[in-house]
Amino acid sequence: MNVSTVTTSDRTLLPAVRSTLDGSDEAFLCVAFVHSRGLHLLEKELDGLKRRDVPARMLVTTTFQEDGSALSLASSLGLRVHVLNPGGGKTFHPKIYLGRRGDEVRAVIGSANLTGGLATNLEAAVSLVGTLRDEPIARAWNWASELWSDERVAPWMARAGEKVEDPFEPSLLKAMRAEVKRDPIFRTLSQGRPNRVVELTPVEAFVVTERSLQKTRGPESIPAWMFNLAWDRLRSFGTLTNRELLDDMRVHRSSAVCAMLARVPGVERMPGREIALRWDRQP
Repeated sequence: MNVSTVTTSDRTLLPAVRSTLDGSDEAFLCVAFVHSRGLHLLEKELDGLKRRDVPARMLVTTTFQEDGSALSLASSLGLRVHVLNPGGGKTFHPKIYLGRRGDEVRAVIGSANLTGGLATNLEAAVSLVGTLRDEPIARAWNWASELWSDERVAPWMARAGEKVEDPFEPSLLKAMRAEVKRDPIFRTLSQGRPNRVVELTPVEAFVVTERSLQKTRGPESIPAWMFNLAWDRLRSFGTLTNRELLDDMRVHRSSAVCAMLARVPGVERMPGREIALRWDRQP
């Protein structure tokens, strides 16, 4: 059995969770809290499981859920969602990611919930790679399976009309709206190409670019979750690069996101050829 420590600081935690799910014949997540940003970070892997009709389960508590939007998104991505609210002063609080591929079983067990914190918080976990013959992995799988069968567990059902959009962080939306009002043209930090914001809603930005004019003759939508992930990462670690956004967090509108964040008070462009931002706001 292979055992390693993975963290957000060295950017190994998120890849470990992704590899646990990617190509699995069965997946099982036990997490206390779920957020749309975390699901977007794993969207490629979860979509792959769904397309192959792989059994994928998620056990969660609703104690920490402000609404059901994230669970609606989880369900739409193919996860079979069940809820455990133990009661009696107890809280369901694990953070375990399990995946089986043939005889090989992978597990990531640590501090990170299924939120944007997989990439933006200071989190650590242990990654295990082995088989169900390895006692630590077998115990984790069996423990999760026993909880799934607990009589207090109930299937989660989406409410009619439940929305799955991840809204902007209020402080970020306020700052961005002020900048849009001041000047709606945000130029990319690499080549100075214009991004004109024509509308900024609580859940997305509509931006006209040279590419959007060629493709649709109108604006393209950039969802709020992309800005939120970038914003969280920048404030947690103090810096953020375009490459981190594109490769690690799969924010495919990274140039526009960086251009808009660069004008938020407290953010500055770092010198050098690489597109990098620094959070310089003093507490």
